[in-house]
Amino acid sequence: PLVLLLAWLSAPSLAFTLDEARDAAVESSLSVERARASVAAAEAEALLALSGGLPAITAYGSASTGAGLTSFGFPRPAQNQGALGVRGSAVLLSPSLWAGAAAARRSVEGQEAMLRWAMVEARRQVTVTYTAALGAQARAEAWRRSAQDAQTASDATASLVNAGLRPASELTRLRAELASAEAEALAAEGDAIALCASLQGLMRAPVTGQCDLSPVTLGAPEAAEAEDHPALVASRAALAAAEALRTGATLGLGPTVTANGSVARFQVTGVEPGVGWSAGVEATQPLFAGGQGLAERRGAQAAADAANVELAQAEQDLEVATRGATASYRAAAASAEAQARLGAVEAAVQAVLGAKAEAE
Repeated sequence: PLVLLLAWLSAPSLAFTLDEARDAAVESSLSVERARASVAAAEAEALLALSGGLPAITAYGSASTGAGLTSFGFPRPAQNQGALGVRGSAVLLSPSLWAGAAAARRSVEGQEAMLRWAMVEARRQVTVTYTAALGAQARAEAWRRSAQDAQTASDATASLVNAGLRPASELTRLRAELASAEAEALAAEGDAIALCASLQGLMRAPVTGQCDLSPVTLGAPEAAEAEDHPALVASRAALAAAEALRTGATLGLGPTVTANGSVARFQVTGVEPGVGWSAGVEATQPLFAGGQGLAERRGAQAAADAANVELAQAEQDLEVATRGATASYRAAAASAEAQARLGAVEAAVQAVLGAKAEAE
């Protein structure tokens, strides 16, 4: 393990600030890329759902031949016919189709919110890892300095022990403190390497385990409207999509009205070729589908119920996370204030001791 740690320590160091790390994570994070792909897929699904209600134009051609008998039993000569034309159609009324398109649009909104949430989460993970790596590097530096001080004191005491001016137990104690400080420094350096590697992984940068990080000062959490949180927006969009599908399943029992028309050039044996056209409106009303409609309505209702539960869970999780983050910030601020006071007291004590030494 020590050899591996030394190899990591000799690896090249990457320098970047917190803002650079956050931007790199948003651009390169796999979770963000997955969210972007989900948005693109949802947009394609929405376009597909909408396309069923848009006008459609089709070119067609046909050819046929046939023969038969007259009413008197005489053979009828074969008759050939052909046509080449264009046919168009458009949906005038289809509540279920419109409901499906609305549900698909809501799904797009939900995936867009999930993309924003993935970006927020990527920035949060980088911030947490960055500050933890800074802390580990600071601990490693502090323990290294402590080890150096212990080494200096041990060397000085060894001379005094050899001269008979200090007991051997004092040297043993100093060497134990030196070994403990070196062990703590190695542990802190190992933590810093692991955290730097994690940070580089979040950024999808070359993983060297060595980071040249810039000090940061994090202010108080910014107040934000919980209603605008991407997780809640996504949950509400999912609920709206489920409700739209439920509405579509119910309206699927209603009629569908379609307009259609065609223009074609025809050729029939024994008849002069010409151009003809037709136009009309068609209405269909489902009467019986083997229980399919009932199953669709029940499935849509179950999906809407599940979406309601997911929304409630998201609201609860957000409340818990908000309270936890606020408490953590307050604790960290109190700890920093206490450390600042302790540092001031230690500086004052050192000043007094220095003044006393000079006076003596």
